[in-house]
Amino acid sequence: MAGTNEESASRTFRARQWRRAAILVTLPGLVLGTGSIAAAFGVGLFDHSDKPACTPERVPAPARSSFQLAVANAGETSGEATSVGRELTKRGFAVANVGNAPEGVYIKRAAMVYHGPEGLDQALLVASQIPGSRVYNDGRAGTSVEAVLGYGFKGLVKIPPAPPPLTSEITVNVYNTTWREGLASTSAEDLRARGFAIGTTGNDPVKAFLPNDIAVIRFGSEGLDAAKVLQGHVPGARMQQDDRTSKDVDLVLGNGYAALAPLSKVPVPPERPPLMPEMVARPCTDR
Repeated sequence: MAGTNEESASRTFRARQWRRAAILVTLPGLVLGTGSIAAAFGVGLFDHSDKPACTPERVPAPARSSFQLAVANAGETSGEATSVGRELTKRGFAVANVGNAPEGVYIKRAAMVYHGPEGLDQALLVASQIPGSRVYNDGRAGTSVEAVLGYGFKGLVKIPPAPPPLTSEITVNVYNTTWREGLASTSAEDLRARGFAIGTTGNDPVKAFLPNDIAVIRFGSEGLDAAKVLQGHVPGARMQQDDRTSKDVDLVLGNGYAALAPLSKVPVPPERPPLMPEMVARPCTDR
C-alpha cells in the first residue's frame, strides 16, 4: 500500500508540473496574440467597414492679385524673402511686404503659410507655389496671407516659360535722334497700327547720337521679352539694357532707320495655350 500511495503522489506532482508548464507556455501566447490582434485592428486589417475615403473638395482659386501676401524669411539664406517676393509678384500675386521673420521663429519645413478663417483658399493657392509647405489657421482677420520660409525651402514650383508678350501688352516710347522732323510721331503711328501701345514720343531725352545705327531698343530687367518682340519689327536694331524697373521699352531711331519691317517678315508669335481656371483643393475634413 505504501508503494501505491507513493506512485499516486508522484503522478499528482507530475500532473501539476505539466499544468504549470502549459500555463507558462500558453499565457505569453495569449498576451502576444492579444497584442497582435489589437495591432491589427489599429492598422485596419480587421476593419471591414464600408466608410468611403474622404476626398478633398476642389474649388476655383481666388485671383492671385485679389489678396495681400507677405513673405518672411526664417531660413538661413539671406535675402530669400526678397527674391521669392519678386518672383511671386511676376507670377501675379500682390506681394505687400517682405522681410525677416521675428527672431526665434524656427520652421523646419519649406514654409508655413498662415491665414485666417476667410483666407484658406488664398493660403492654399500660395502653398501650391512652394513645394513642401503647409497652411495654418492663426485666426487673422480678412483674406491676407503670410508665407514664412523655413530651413527646408528649396525654391518655388517650376513653371514653363511665359509666352512672348503680344504687341498690345507692350508700351513703346519712340524717340528721334535724326534731323528728320516728325520721324518719332510717324513711326509711333506705324507701331500703333500693329497693336503696340505708345507711350512718349519726341526727341531722345538722353540726346544719343546714332549716325551708324538703324535704331537702339532700350529696356530694363523686366522688359527683355518685350524688346525682343519689338526687334522683330525693326531688324538690325541694337539692344541696350538700362536700369529701369518698368516693362516699357524705348525705340530710339538712328540715321539708318527707314521703316518698320514688312509684316510678312515679322516672326509669327507662338500660339498661346488656352487658359484653364486655377483650382485649389481644400483639406479633407470629417463630415
